[in-house]
Parts: sequence; structure tokens; C-alpha cells
Amino acid sequence: MSGPRGSLRPALLLLTAARLVINTAHRMSSPFLPVIARGLGIPLEQAGTLVAARSAAAMATPFVVTANRKRDRRLVIQLGIVMFSAGAVLTAATNAYIGAIFGFAVMGLGKAVFDVSGQAYLSDRTPYAKRARYIALFEVTWAGGFLVGAPAVGLIIDIWGWAAAFYITGGLTALTILASQRFVEHDQPGDGERGKLVLDRSSIALLGAAGLFAGAAEFMSVVLGAWFEDAFMIALGAIAGLTALIGLFELSGSSLTAAITDRLGKRRAVMAGLLIGATGYLLMAIGRDTLVLGVGAAMLAFAAFEFMIVSTFPLASEAVPNARARYLAWMVVTINAGRTVAAFAGTRVFVAFGFGANAMLAVALNLLAFVLMLAFVVEHDDEATAQSADQAAP
Repeated sequence: MSGPRGSLRPALLLLTAARLVINTAHRMSSPFLPVIARGLGIPLEQAGTLVAARSAAAMATPFVVTANRKRDRRLVIQLGIVMFSAGAVLTAATNAYIGAIFGFAVMGLGKAVFDVSGQAYLSDRTPYAKRARYIALFEVTWAGGFLVGAPAVGLIIDIWGWAAAFYITGGLTALTILASQRFVEHDQPGDGERGKLVLDRSSIALLGAAGLFAGAAEFMSVVLGAWFEDAFMIALGAIAGLTALIGLFELSGSSLTAAITDRLGKRRAVMAGLLIGATGYLLMAIGRDTLVLGVGAAMLAFAAFEFMIVSTFPLASEAVPNARARYLAWMVVTINAGRTVAAFAGTRVFVAFGFGANAMLAVALNLLAFVLMLAFVVEHDDEATAQSADQAAP
């Protein structure tokens, strides 16, 4: 970091608010996927393709970030917001399957560009030894999408229909562009992308592990609403309540990241999350026909996933520090590659073999990611940064 800066708090609050709305729109497709499918007049398996298209489109993020690598990070953040808002409105306005595919794809790419640029912006302005707590505040909105967003979306859908939820979230997101002009700073010398993206064994293994554990989570989340409906005959309002409860546990996971990941070590935190998540998925398989055990296991699994993925981003932010946004963009690629395959296959596995098969596949993927982390990933070790952490907090 170089040169005087203003307070990071206004930008952090604005970026977090924008991401809360974006994540609400992103995550509502899991518990309300059956509702969206019925609204579009398509079967659940076909609706899973919408989620897969969203994840597949996000894999273009490195090309967008690379093309804009010399531009101010604020401009790239705004680009992501515009794309996401346009995709949400397109999805609602067409009210047709083909239009929804394109809308979901534009939303997926816009969200990924926004996420990567936002993470890079915060990483440029925070020391590595304290970075997890700042990234965790930004990432807490993933849980907020379930905890705050799901009940609101459930109410909107119940009153005005599924398309209204996309109109409203797209409109709210667009409003943050104006605020970003004031509260998000321009880059300073030393910020941005300064060199070639060169990957070593550790950085490649981290990408692979992220793709595996993201696929594991998507195998479960893409059929979450269908599982609630089929196994427990739960109505729309109750699904919104249960997803909010799961969001509360996810919030505890991201809060735990802010509290302990910097002290525990980011690599160790990710590995612990992988093992706890695998245990949660296994218990979901065992309790798939029992409401209390099944939902309780889901809370554990999603809290572990939140702790794990939020701990991954600060670890990844320093894997290739001179090409931070580009490496984070490739992290988005591997995460969304895992999600794309899981979203496409997850509903089909569920229909063909039942929820237990989804859960056991998730267990296997988490354990494989753990092996990669254990064998190949090395955590960044910057003693100078660590020593200055207490003196350089933004």
C-alpha cells in the first residue's frame, strides 16, 4: 500500500450492501428453484440448467478482468454491477426459458466481476495479517442472502410472483452505482495489476481445491428446495424460513472467519472447514428423511462451507500478489466450474437416485479437496506484513 488514503469504512459498507442484494438474487434460485421452474413452465431438471448457465458464464471473468487490468478498480466494480442488474431485469422481462438462460448468464458474469474487483480493492488496502477479517465482512453477505434475503424474496414471490424478485433486486443493485462514485476511491500507485500471472504448484492446487468444495456445496444447494418439498412436504413460506435459519448458521461461519482465521492461519482454517463440511454432508445423507437431523446437518454443512470459502479468499489474495485480481478471477473460474457441473448434474442425480446420492458425492469432493490442500498448498508468509498489521489497519 502506498500514499495517503481515506477511511476504508464507507467503501466497505457500500460494497457490502451491494453484494447483499446481489447475493440475495443469486441465492434465491436454490430454495425457490421449483417455483421459478413452475413460473417458466419447465421441469426441475431443466431449471437446473439455468443455474449451470450462470456458473458457466462466470468462467469468462478472467477475460473481462484481464481486458480491464489497466483500468481503475472502481470502474470494474461498476461494470460488474451494471451487468448483474441488466441480467436480473432480462430474466424477469422475458418470462421465458431462453430469456432466463441469457439473464442468468449475464447475472453470473456480472456477480463474478463485481466479487473479484471488490476483493482485490479491499486486499490492496489491507495488510495480509489482518485481511481475513475485512474480507469476511464483505463475504458475510453470502449468508445474508439466505438470512435476510430469502424471507424477503419469499414474501415478494408470494405477493407479486417470481419475476418481481428479479426486478426488485436488479433495481436496488443499480442504485449503488451512483453511491460508488463518492465512496469508492480511485486506485493509487502500487494498486492494481503490476506483473505477469505466474502460477506455481501451490496456487494451482488451491484453485483445484476451491473447485472441488464449491461443487460439493452446489450438489446440495441446487436441490435444497426440492428436498424440503419432497421429503417434508414443506410449503413456500416454510422453505423461506428454513433457508433463513441456514443463513443464520452461515453467518456464524463467516463471523468465525473474522474472529479466528487470521490467528489460526488461513490454510489451516480452510482444511478444518473441509472436514467439518464433509461431516455435515454425511449427516445430511443419514438424516435425509428426518426433519430435525436433516436440517440440523444442513446448518452445520453450510456454516462450515461459509467459514471455509471466506477463509479461502484472503489466502488466495496473496497467492500471486502482483496479479491479484487475475488470480482471483481464475479462482472464480474453478469455483464456477465446480458449480456448473454440480448444478447441471445435481438435479439429475437427485431425480434418479435421491438426495442421499447428492450428499455422498459432496462428502467425496470435500475429502479430495482436503488432500490437495494438505499435500500441495503453502500459505503466504510475509513477516514484514505480519509485523506491521497492528500499525497499518485501515
